[in-house]
Amino acid sequence: MDTPVLISHKTAWLVHHAPQNLVQSLARHDYQIGAQGISTQQRVARIRQALTDCGIPSDMLKTIDIAVVFEFERIRTKGVVCHILGQNLPYEHINELTPGIFITDEAFAFVLAAEWMDRIEYLEYGYEVCGDYRMRLNPADPYTEQPATTSKDEITELLDRHPGKPGATRARLALRHIYDRSASPMETASAIALSLPTSEGGVGIRGVELNKPFEIPQRLWHCAKARTLKIDALVTYKRRALGIEYKGGFHDELERKGADAEREAVLSQMGYRIVTLTSAQFGSQLAFHRAMNNIREALGMPRCTDTGYQRKQNELRKALIRNWKSIRDEEAPSE
Repeated sequence: MDTPVLISHKTAWLVHHAPQNLVQSLARHDYQIGAQGISTQQRVARIRQALTDCGIPSDMLKTIDIAVVFEFERIRTKGVVCHILGQNLPYEHINELTPGIFITDEAFAFVLAAEWMDRIEYLEYGYEVCGDYRMRLNPADPYTEQPATTSKDEITELLDRHPGKPGATRARLALRHIYDRSASPMETASAIALSLPTSEGGVGIRGVELNKPFEIPQRLWHCAKARTLKIDALVTYKRRALGIEYKGGFHDELERKGADAEREAVLSQMGYRIVTLTSAQFGSQLAFHRAMNNIREALGMPRCTDTGYQRKQNELRKALIRNWKSIRDEEAPSE
């Protein structure tokens, strides 16, 4: 095994989702990955120790993803999955984790994730890295607020400069349905449901903007505490626009309810029609179906009459809420 080594694919995802204070502390340690006279298995053991010190459970590290440039560099040893990336690596998207160990940044990690993630999981990861929140190693654990680590434009630029890298084609297709500035998994789920085509159970809206700030006109300053407001999602179809607000569990707090009511009243005065989506609607097949129908009607979109559409829509809904602990899935009774 040549050193230094490049951590990629799922192992890179694990590092990016590990406690970042532990990840950053690795820079102060030298695991002697390139020491002379040690075997490949000993090097792998040292890499695994470094990753464990990041806070990644050992049962998640039974195999480690390592990338190399050429086929002749392929590592064939137990516990390592080796990936061939080809020449012309995007070095600006590769960072040092600790002496002798490098890792793909999240823009590059997203592209490579196309090789191992399923469709919905991949879209969710795109929203996460381009959004202002961070999932944990266990996706069912509560998310944390965190500034975006990349953007749709940065990933697109990476793909333009390195079009032949593994996952590039699928990444481009996914970016059609990914938008910056999502603030939570529920916003992500809603944006995916709205933007995916009807062939995948979505609404098929191509114009989506998340958390876009709006200046409040001076005539309405007396109606609001702030001078700018954000709409969770602004969707457009032809010449119609619709604001969508999300109500998750934290919106139940009394103070939050008051702030939301004030914001929605001002947005209405500014001429924006607002539709509310709730986590409870995601938890019910029929309620979710009606909610999507209401959005279609508000935008003047034609109804989807495909006989299999509601089944696809329900499959999408179930995939989007699979990690939502507080949601009890209610499917429509079979006929």
